[in-house]
Amino acid sequence: MRNDLELDGVSKQFGDFTAVFRVSVTIPQGEFFSFLGPSGCGKTTILRMISGFIDPTEGEIRLAGRSLAGIGPNRRPTALIFQNLALFPLMTVAENIGYGLKVRGVPRAERDRKVAELLELTALPGFGPKRVDELSGGQKQRVAIARALAVEPAVLLLDEPLSALDLKLRQHMRAELRDLQRRTGITFIYITHDQGEALAMSDRVAVMSHGRIEQIGTSTEIYDHPQTAFVASFVGENNVFAGRIVDAREGYGVIDSPAGRLRAVNPHQLPVGADSLLFVRPERMRLVSDGAPATGRNVVEGEITDEVFEGLAVNIFLRHPEGGRPIAVSVTNDGAVPVLAPGTRQRIAFVAEHAVLLPLGPQTQPGGDPA
Repeated sequence: MRNDLELDGVSKQFGDFTAVFRVSVTIPQGEFFSFLGPSGCGKTTILRMISGFIDPTEGEIRLAGRSLAGIGPNRRPTALIFQNLALFPLMTVAENIGYGLKVRGVPRAERDRKVAELLELTALPGFGPKRVDELSGGQKQRVAIARALAVEPAVLLLDEPLSALDLKLRQHMRAELRDLQRRTGITFIYITHDQGEALAMSDRVAVMSHGRIEQIGTSTEIYDHPQTAFVASFVGENNVFAGRIVDAREGYGVIDSPAGRLRAVNPHQLPVGADSLLFVRPERMRLVSDGAPATGRNVVEGEITDEVFEGLAVNIFLRHPEGGRPIAVSVTNDGAVPVLAPGTRQRIAFVAEHAVLLPLGPQTQPGGDPA
């Protein structure tokens, strides 16, 4: 039977505090699945319940159709890589990797063979005799992964393992982790607050807030088609316009906002009169030249507040008619980006298909910032 992992109505309470509330999700064998959300959203609690370090208050966790209730962490077919890696500093790399096999009584010759295989798999050939304190940050990450893989888990659980690394090494390790998961075929469940990590590595992502799953989908679905205002606000950058719907038909809606009347996709079929937030990504917005028509597009006019050069892109900011965070327009640096002085009036435009109308949620405020 496939080693699919199922969380069925799983909740966890600590006294009067509900850390996780009725989470249900099936993670197929061999999937790279990420729980993404801010600190305190419940994602690490879920990982600890899967690994057996804490028990659910209600609901059930099953692997290959078998309940994991009553099975301790040392007997579950899972392995957990902690945020601090928890390597043994007085052991060599080979001893660290082979530790779990030694505890399970695997003969020395078999341990040595398995350790050698894992050193090759994790691009650490010849590192067996080295001490942990002789390794770089990225090499320590590989040792921790090799040690977890040594016991041949059905599910590998990773609790923000890249958070202590610098940006370039994190980006490199993302690619390595994804490649390793594909080569081993093991289910990876990854916990992170870093949306870039989740979107870059995952087959699917669950975005969490206040103990609940807000949305599950592929990286493209989460980024391009957010289903709640929280997901739209938390994942990536978004410009937000608040208003009341004055027209709703054929899958689209029009809001009356301080920036004018704006049209967008209306996935929840919000009715006329409903308060709504319109979200549109900075890279989906375009500068409109003086005198140029903007037929068929939403047009907003504002005062330039700043222009920031970032190499690949130039980010242009305009004063938001509702106050608060400026409107951002991200323009590819093609050598033709105009230099716009602060105070200049500028029109920007976007098509309705690139914007989405979402209801005000309990965790959002007008302007789109998480409360």
